[in-house]
Amino acid sequence: MTALSAGVVIDAIVPSGVSAWCQTLRIDARLPEGTIRRYFLKVQSGEAGRRMMEGTFYSESTYATFCPDHFYLCEYHDIVNELPDMKSFVAIVAKVHKASMGKSPTRKYGFSVPTHLANIPNDNQWQVSWATWYTQAMKAMFEFEKRTHDEDAEMETLFAALKEKVIPGLLRPLKTGGRAIEPCLIHSDLWPGNCEIDAESKKLMIFDSCAYWGHNEADLGSWQAPRYRLGRPYREQYKRDDRNALCCDLLVSGLYPKETKFREMAKKEMTSLIEKFPNGLNEDDPLYAPKIEET
Repeated sequence: MTALSAGVVIDAIVPSGVSAWCQTLRIDARLPEGTIRRYFLKVQSGEAGRRMMEGTFYSESTYATFCPDHFYLCEYHDIVNELPDMKSFVAIVAKVHKASMGKSPTRKYGFSVPTHLANIPNDNQWQVSWATWYTQAMKAMFEFEKRTHDEDAEMETLFAALKEKVIPGLLRPLKTGGRAIEPCLIHSDLWPGNCEIDAESKKLMIFDSCAYWGHNEADLGSWQAPRYRLGRPYREQYKRDDRNALCCDLLVSGLYPKETKFREMAKKEMTSLIEKFPNGLNEDDPLYAPKIEET
């Protein structure tokens, strides 16, 4: 408790919420003047836990600098478990993207430390090219998924085609033909459990980021998942594009070793993309530069 201010007295430390990847606690602290303040604490042991907490700290700290009005770091809030208002939610996400655009500390894609989606580490090594960074990240996720399940020849074949054809075919055109993109700060874990309503103020809170500097469209990847209930209206409120399907379901497949249905979902998504881009990067293909529809 040395992280708290001098003179603070701890009244209680109790479990709060449920997480499969770390211990979550609420700290009730009494300030010197008598005010009670509550804090939220995440704890995990071991070297993997140290990396997870380090990534979380730097991720949350960086994300908060571009979204100060809607972000609560460490302070505890009672929350309402319901889908966020579509316009308010998307407005906050877009605000962070616009405010951080072009401000990557290295002007590259990546992040200063590894961050974690649940307990899966992201390969955040800096890269000049968005396509190169994305390939790097997808490869790391695929290797984790492969360790979770038995090796699968079909998955190996599909991922090889995804890496060699689909990713170049979808991402490299973003920086060809006079087009250009810049890194902005990505939350990367925008599912309903990380976007909640404060029970007292009724304000929307976005938290628990797994931040990195990337292309803004990457934040829409998790919105594709039916289980997250952030369907078509949410995606259309920001912008829509086939590139958002690249996230696949490798992440969820890697998290749940006994749930083979998620691996099958990943196979289905990869197969669909490969069928659209059987020849990879082809300037004569009408899909070479997929049109982004603004709304």
